[in-house]
Amino acid sequence: MSDLWIPVIAALGGSALTGLVAFGLGWWQSHRVEKLALSERRARAYSMLLAQSGVIIHVASGFHNAMQFRSGLVEGVNVMLGKQKPYDPLELMDRMRAYIEPLYEAWSEVWAIGSKEAIIEANVLVDKCADVMSAATQSGEAMPRLMQIIVGEKWTQEQLDQWAKEVRAVAEARRRLAIIARREVGVEVAELFTSGQSKLPATIKSGQSTPPATIK
Repeated sequence: MSDLWIPVIAALGGSALTGLVAFGLGWWQSHRVEKLALSERRARAYSMLLAQSGVIIHVASGFHNAMQFRSGLVEGVNVMLGKQKPYDPLELMDRMRAYIEPLYEAWSEVWAIGSKEAIIEANVLVDKCADVMSAATQSGEAMPRLMQIIVGEKWTQEQLDQWAKEVRAVAEARRRLAIIARREVGVEVAELFTSGQSKLPATIKSGQSTPPATIK
């Protein structure tokens, strides 16, 4: 080979090497940006599901209170006298949908981009949210139905205990999902409950219409 071509070949080789390095660097940067974007999107999805599941606890408590204080003979008299507006089932359904819809949106986002572990825990968490809503709004069984029409909804201690149990189950499901979220975004795993929250009361006393504060 003529010595004339040596500088040309060297130049072409150097140019190719530079191109490969530039391509590799560009691919690495693009991959890094995509990975960071996915991590941020997952963090938002997990955070929203954790937040909305906490809201459901308080919504369930609110509906429980409404069942207790907006029932009975006094409620009927107040409505008849125009002191209170009767409950509108359609309005109640709209209010419930306004609270539940964000939960389902966050859940769907976890389904779309969450890890396998996170999806499993998200499914458990949403199931527990449904359980706590059901336990909080079940019909009272503390006395015959005719008596409850007069005095209002009253729940047995067993029913209240079940409600407290479901609240604790939601708190634990939220904790497990939060641990996965922290691990995936690279944040150190920490104790999420304070000493008081980690020992949630096992029961709700009869006549106590709201469960102990357990959700941040």
